[in-house]
Amino acid sequence: MQEEKLYPWRWAILIGMTILLIGLQFAFILPGGAAVMVMQQYQCEPMMFSMIMSIPYFSGVLFCVAGGVLADRVGLNKVFLVAFAIAALGALARCFTTEYWPLFISSFFMGTGVAALNANSAKLLRTWFPGTANSFAMGVYTAGMSAGAALAIWVGSHLESVQEGWWLSFGLIVFGLVAWFAVYRKHPDGEVRSSEPVGQYMREVVKDKYVWAIAITAFLVFGMTNVNGSYMVAAVTTLMGDPSLTGIAGDMSTLNTVIACVASMALPVVFAKLFKNMRVPFIICLVGTAICFAIVFFLPYGSATWIIFCVQPLLMACVMPFTKMLPTLLPSVKPEHYGVVGGIQATFQNFGMFLLASYVISPIAIAATGAVDGVVYYQGIYVATAVLCVVAVLSLFLFPNVRSSVAGKIADDRAAVEGEQEQ
Repeated sequence: MQEEKLYPWRWAILIGMTILLIGLQFAFILPGGAAVMVMQQYQCEPMMFSMIMSIPYFSGVLFCVAGGVLADRVGLNKVFLVAFAIAALGALARCFTTEYWPLFISSFFMGTGVAALNANSAKLLRTWFPGTANSFAMGVYTAGMSAGAALAIWVGSHLESVQEGWWLSFGLIVFGLVAWFAVYRKHPDGEVRSSEPVGQYMREVVKDKYVWAIAITAFLVFGMTNVNGSYMVAAVTTLMGDPSLTGIAGDMSTLNTVIACVASMALPVVFAKLFKNMRVPFIICLVGTAICFAIVFFLPYGSATWIIFCVQPLLMACVMPFTKMLPTLLPSVKPEHYGVVGGIQATFQNFGMFLLASYVISPIAIAATGAVDGVVYYQGIYVATAVLCVVAVLSLFLFPNVRSSVAGKIADDRAAVEGEQEQ
């Protein structure tokens, strides 16, 4: 049973993995900020362009479970080294692409880094932050996802050439690698690894219905967050009715992201103090997000639009760290299985980010509204996303009402052990 401890180098470890995530997110999202330039240079239509944006996440779908299993067997650092070396080579190859399919293939290999990182983030932070600071640490990590995306959109919209952006992305990934290996240290208590045969402990994990339940929640939650990131600027610009005001919509999107970054670090800690278990604050955040999405584009553009898009990230930002903490909070999951459970959850997370925005929500909006653009189309997009939030609420009842923090989970484990000893 792991006890609550304050380990040296824990904050350096957190900063290192967050820098890695920022670098990867920047590389993935950068084409979105330079969309017109990329489509012109690589002679691709919007549908083919959307494949470039989503293919790194599909790589995560394929490799997350392997990343989690290998981390449980051979250790986190070896997995990170191989995965991020492949990602860096993919980013380097992208710098020399002049045609569409080489760009597509190099983008696919870039996804191996985020596959390893997302699969093992819960395990890594649970190991180094076994206590009250875990909620804050997970919030900082998930804030890196929003920060990398916001930086990519801003930089992408100011590039003079696509290749300039590709080289910058490669540089950030290399910087992340250097930062990680500069700060990484072996854990003072050693890494918890599984000595069971792979088939044996995989069978134990996949038979646990709660593992699949939290994976479904990740699919819905991260798919929902990706919808907002994909459509917000275009939707607000359309609501304003003047394409020349895209910059204002971009400013709103940046503010939305900044609020999300701050909220994802601070509010999980607040909720952990206010609520013993996670389900109630999780429901509050998802329902509040659904209400914001459902009404925002039915109101005329104005102060209400800005207010809603400031309230919405306060709520939505909390559900990301909540979701990523779940593998280490389930009572049925052993510490030596955190990697593979995180890998299964991250597979569904990446699949939701790959699938829902482009291939589910948009077709539903088109079918429901009969429009492929305009305010009505974006009303359909955001109402469908609100429904997705409600479905995510229902998914929370597929697994136990877990503790709202790792510290609470440790206290429960300690009480259970003491009870057994007394008997």
